[in-house]
Amino acid sequence: MYNCFDIAKYFIDLAKEEGQGIDPMKLLKLTYISHGWYLGITGNPLFENQVQAWKYGSVIPDLYYAIRMFGKDNVDPLLLSISAKNPIKEEDKEFLKKIWNNYKNLSGLQLSAITHEEGSPWSQTWDGTYNSVIDNSIIKDYYKEKLKK
Repeated sequence: MYNCFDIAKYFIDLAKEEGQGIDPMKLLKLTYISHGWYLGITGNPLFENQVQAWKYGSVIPDLYYAIRMFGKDNVDPLLLSISAKNPIKEEDKEFLKKIWNNYKNLSGLQLSAITHEEGSPWSQTWDGTYNSVIDNSIIKDYYKEKLKK
């Protein structure tokens, strides 16, 4: 299993190939959304890190605290290289490329709005307190339902 930094670093690599950068919000949301789709499709988590419901959406705290210093600027890939420890398998690279191609033209705010939709794992979990863990089973069920549509 990967960690969130492995996935985030791969998204930065994909963006770099296209001459783009990724700001922290977009990177957080892409990483979370890829985890959701992976759970929905395979039934298994994409990464081991915890996902939490915060006031402004689904957050992977480990990733958030590592990249928040960039504010609205692009995340420096060297920072994530330190924590990205696991090489991504070819079949998972293909999966992540599909996620990238489907969502790359959306901003972090647009991706955040998607994660706030009615019935989303965030909306099912957010109770007004921080550190509310979004259980992988909730994420998996939500994305399985999205697959049916």
